Amino acid sequence: MLYLGRPRTNRWVTTVHVPAREVFAVAEQVMGLPPFSFRVIDGNTAEVAQVLANGFFGQWTKVKKPKTKVRIECRLGDRGTELTIVAQGQRSATIRALNLIRILTRGERDAATIYRLRTISPGPCTLVQSWAGTGYPLFLGPDYQAARGLPVRPASPLRAIEQKGRWVLVQAGLGEGSQEGWIEADQLVPDVLAARGGQP
Repeated sequence: MLYLGRPRTNRWVTTVHVPAREVFAVAEQVMGLPPFSFRVIDGNTAEVAQVLANGFFGQWTKVKKPKTKVRIECRLGDRGTELTIVAQGQRSATIRALNLIRILTRGERDAATIYRLRTISPGPCTLVQSWAGTGYPLFLGPDYQAARGLPVRPASPLRAIEQKGRWVLVQAGLGEGSQEGWIEADQLVPDVLAARGGQP
């Protein structure tokens, strides 16, 4: 197996406004292409490793113990998902890691991407259409590990109360049968959208 270039280790820490599952989905599409392979280690950690390498005569050979790899760790914070990326080995790992960071961070202020910071103002809101007919879990705390209340249907009346990072506290239902819980901001749509540039 032939390794060209000087091995290196680079580390980046940043905060993004997408959940870990979206980070991993983008990482698999951007970084998990041959000769690299993507695998999820647990709910917060994933790794991209070079599993194929060019031999001396240009043939592809399997790498038994990959030395070129990228480790991705996600932790839920108050401002969003705290992302730690460590690239080890050849320059190709660094390039892939920087591409992932660029995609996730440049979209924060782009209203046309799912990577943007979603702000849900207090008031009426609805679930996104993809959950039509399916009960969405209402978390009793702003965390995936929190206990869950009764599922919320898209037709249920929802009112946003406050937002904490990418979690929104909502009141689901009306009257005595209503309940409060947390829903991810990217799963909600305000009933009244703010006008842009003074135009309705």
